[in-house]
Amino acid sequence: MTEIADRRGQSELRALISSWKSGRGIGKHLTAMEHVPPRQARYGELPSELDGRLVEMLQRRGFSRLYTHQVEAVEHALQGRHSVVVTPTASGKSLCYNLPVLQSLFDGHSALYLFPTKALSQDQTAELNELIGEVPGADTTWEAQVYDGDTPPDVRRRVRRHGRLVVTNPDMLHAALLPHHDKWAAFFRGLRYIVVDELHTYRGVFGSHVANVLWRLQRICRHYGTDPTFVATSATIANPKELARGLTGQTFELVDNNGAPSSERYVCFVNPPIVNAEQMRRKSPLSVACGVAHESIKRDCGTIVFARSRQSVEVLVNRLKRRFERDRNHSGLADKVASYRGGYLPKLRRSIENGLRTGQLRGVISTNALELGIDIGSLDVCIMAGYPGTIASTWQQLGRAGRGGGISLAVVVAGDSPIDQFIINNPEYFLGRSPEAARIDPANLLIAVEHLKCACYELEWTEGEAYGALTAAQTSEALGFLAEYMKVLQRRGDRWKWITRTYPATQVSLRSLAEENFVVIDTTAKEPNVVAEVDFESAHLTLYPNAVYQISGEPFRVERLDYDERRAYVRKSDDGYYTTAMHYAGVHKLDVFKERAPTRTEIGFGEVRVTRHFVGYKKIKFGTGENVGYGELNLPELDLHTMAYWVHLRASNFADIDKNFDADPDRWARLVQGLGSVLLTAASLKMMCDPRDLELCIGSVHHDQWWSEGFDGLTVRDSDGVANDPDAHKIAPAIYDPHIFLYDRYPGGVGFGEGLFDEHEEFVARAEELLGGCRCEAGCPSCVGPPQSGLLPVKEDVGRILRAMAEH
Repeated sequence: MTEIADRRGQSELRALISSWKSGRGIGKHLTAMEHVPPRQARYGELPSELDGRLVEMLQRRGFSRLYTHQVEAVEHALQGRHSVVVTPTASGKSLCYNLPVLQSLFDGHSALYLFPTKALSQDQTAELNELIGEVPGADTTWEAQVYDGDTPPDVRRRVRRHGRLVVTNPDMLHAALLPHHDKWAAFFRGLRYIVVDELHTYRGVFGSHVANVLWRLQRICRHYGTDPTFVATSATIANPKELARGLTGQTFELVDNNGAPSSERYVCFVNPPIVNAEQMRRKSPLSVACGVAHESIKRDCGTIVFARSRQSVEVLVNRLKRRFERDRNHSGLADKVASYRGGYLPKLRRSIENGLRTGQLRGVISTNALELGIDIGSLDVCIMAGYPGTIASTWQQLGRAGRGGGISLAVVVAGDSPIDQFIINNPEYFLGRSPEAARIDPANLLIAVEHLKCACYELEWTEGEAYGALTAAQTSEALGFLAEYMKVLQRRGDRWKWITRTYPATQVSLRSLAEENFVVIDTTAKEPNVVAEVDFESAHLTLYPNAVYQISGEPFRVERLDYDERRAYVRKSDDGYYTTAMHYAGVHKLDVFKERAPTRTEIGFGEVRVTRHFVGYKKIKFGTGENVGYGELNLPELDLHTMAYWVHLRASNFADIDKNFDADPDRWARLVQGLGSVLLTAASLKMMCDPRDLELCIGSVHHDQWWSEGFDGLTVRDSDGVANDPDAHKIAPAIYDPHIFLYDRYPGGVGFGEGLFDEHEEFVARAEELLGGCRCEAGCPSCVGPPQSGLLPVKEDVGRILRAMAEH
């Protein structure tokens, strides 16, 4: 039945694409439809160094040759050269590292596999063990074992003692393997290969942490007399060799001569219709994505929809299920749609993955959790409800469809945000531009010193030994600080020894705030049970008292929050609405590193503290999106120390701009907010980063009634990051001499703020280009914000300020 459905789905998909081409349905709103023709495979001969038993295994599986990139990667690895393989999804990257690893097992060696997520570890371990099962002469010690937080204690002991293929993630390597390396001595003495999959995910602060973990790993290897070879794989990014070197300190060979075939694909760019002409607002991308998914799933097309947030995933799966339930001819399909995101328990995630592989599920709504290479079978259609944020992520996501051959369809649905509208109206930018560079800053002292502590705990430190990206002098200074002020080290001759009983790795989180996750406990039944787990930061936006928390589209009301114990007690809800938190951020300057005044504006770069306040929540009705009420919040604040670029504007320097304070007292504030919106969009394009990597905050230090706590900036957002909240004026008054802050959303920063300062002129030129290229006359959500009825527009004056910012 599945094969019949697949054939029907391909036929129906071609019919759907044809109808769009003729302007029917969603075709009326296409800004572009790009046809990507199929590509034939290119092969190379099996490497001569490959063991005959592995050749026999490949031949059993139907491989007499390998793709060109597989041949090149295997040869590099067998000859001990570090390599990074950069090819599209579904191009057979796993053979690039599995073949040399399996060959090393014949010689008694071991290998370490690093995957960024537990789900990917489980998926790739199953594939590896299936491969091992067909290798002549393989013995029982070859079995690949997952070692992560879900591994039972008895299995952990067995893996430590006998494991030769250990599959884990950077977090577990950091917190469990390296601090207890003596229990892994036999494994490290035989370590031949280190596999780093999905290299492109190691960016920002997470990547900076992982670089330090990998340096600690290599130090442990040297201690046991080994020098393993790295084999890394990555999606297409602009700087794979640079990233690999930054993460490991090693020189890499680049393998990007992709020989894998690809199927025919159509990439469609959809700009939803305007539903509010006065404010130039468009139909929600979630609504449009829901309609496209309904159409493709009922045509038997395997469909994946990517949404930008966990909240959006739950809202969308709820809408889609209800739409199928109302569809008499296809009501049974409501049970063939699922949602997938972080926070779900492992058992639920595994069942969803299996349902997609077997065809029991025809559609899935996901965050970028399914962007990585987890096996979810063959899908026909990929829909993105909003631009994913980067070119690299977009290609990764659209690559999830078309794995089974035949034709596939990718649909990018734009939202109102400026970056979405820029991409949708300039598809050639996406289609012709190289993917973004992945940035890390492993020498960030906030990060490096924490890992130096971990390294000293693992092995005594020798004076003069440089750590990671730090110089020997910086390392020595840091060691002195840890000894004199932190009292955790003691110097004995030329050695630094860890002297406390604390376990430093447990105090260093690689991904987020070093706080415990919250568990969600369902009390609907007599026996309460844990139904989800939420990271510390996200809990402030989703698990407050009276919040409606959704799991697979089913709503639960938070009846009690035990903040100290990190527990949220929920009960099934039938209130008919979901909730979204409202919060605002205040920015306070801590240190100014660079500053200059081009003409009428002042720009700067430095260290800031961002404090997030959680003040309330909105109740949003399912189906209509109508706001049906508010509630108050009283949660602890969250602080972020990071780096920022800022612009200081003085109203008195812009006499040529009609502020009209008497007739329109908020005009200058609206103008500055519009300028901030344009600068944020230009910044993400200039720095080639995900818009979510930067945050905008606007404020003034000259109005004490604003800042009871002395903040330099403030902006109001809801839990999906929407800044232009209609009720924002209740918190934010008019701005006269404002600062516009663009800050890195990572602790310590990763270089975006400094990059904007150093390239200020090019950055402002990009902003002018964006504003001039917007097709609206007086402003819209895609540039400076929607025009206000009866009030003077601000678009033209924003252009004047940008020109002033560009003056020398």
